[in-house]
Amino acid sequence: MIPLGSPDVAALAATALAAVQREYPHWLGQEVRADTRLLTPRQLSPAFYGSYDWHSAVHGHWLLIRALGRGLPPTLAGSVTAVLDEHLSGDRLAAEYAFFDGPAGTTNERPYGWAWLIMLHAECQAGPDARHQRWARALAPLAGLLSGRLGGYFGGQLQFPILSGTHGNTAFSLRLIIEAARRRGDERAEAALAGAARRMFGDRRARQWDGSPSGDAFLTPELAEAALLADVLPAPEFTGWLSAALPDPARVAWDPPGFSPDGADPGTVHLEGLLVSRAWCLDAVARALPPGHPVAAAARAAAEAHRARAALIKPDDGFGRSHWMPTFLLYLDEQLRAPGARG
Repeated sequence: MIPLGSPDVAALAATALAAVQREYPHWLGQEVRADTRLLTPRQLSPAFYGSYDWHSAVHGHWLLIRALGRGLPPTLAGSVTAVLDEHLSGDRLAAEYAFFDGPAGTTNERPYGWAWLIMLHAECQAGPDARHQRWARALAPLAGLLSGRLGGYFGGQLQFPILSGTHGNTAFSLRLIIEAARRRGDERAEAALAGAARRMFGDRRARQWDGSPSGDAFLTPELAEAALLADVLPAPEFTGWLSAALPDPARVAWDPPGFSPDGADPGTVHLEGLLVSRAWCLDAVARALPPGHPVAAAARAAAEAHRARAALIKPDDGFGRSHWMPTFLLYLDEQLRAPGARG
């Protein structure tokens, strides 16, 4: 389902390339225990100091790796490779590791930023040449640290899922690291994480699907759950789960939310991301259902409607968009290109 056309990957990469090298403005997350420990973004995170915040810098680098795989003009590809060589060097990533291995990094950026770091590492591991493997080796200690922590976090430390529409959302980060486990062929990790998904979201109860979104949401919790379970449950089991979660398909309203774009307001820009994430979640639901299922056609049509609205977004129009929106647009395109349902 890609009738609306693919995004301009080179334009997204150029936007992300500028963002990951821009240190300010910056939203800095750090636990401070003394005045002497106040650090600038570049001092604190020499690899991921740009893109306004750490998690956006991390997934901006994922975008750059993925865009190289999709093919970029030679001059842009050279610039992207040079920045990746600089940022994903052993020395810079050793400093990132030291922060997260210390007392200020035990929960900082959990789970969203950690999940994207694991995705970045898996993308490098799957790369076709020595450069990718060099970047993967440099990322491996930090990815291993955060992967182990998230395994324990989702495996039982987190007793109840977080159902927010922003970075703390459990379902989306869990879906990302399951995707990363599949990308690197780690069947044991995939099975353990799928078990965590079942534990936290597999109960067969009705969900609230048609409420208005939170004013700063870039995820719909119910749809994030559904997309996660569409990935991990066999098709018949997912169909049964959805029948309980959505007992009256005729009543669901999956129309794109109406709002006035405002690139200067972070919450409103999040709503633009909501259009994008709902599109990939609805597509995942549609593809996991058998032909003729009453929800499949509705989900497919709703995904198209959200994509049409998302196509109007100008991801390079203001730093409030450019520091993170390109990743969501490329991730959507990647999801739509994935063959079949992944259940």
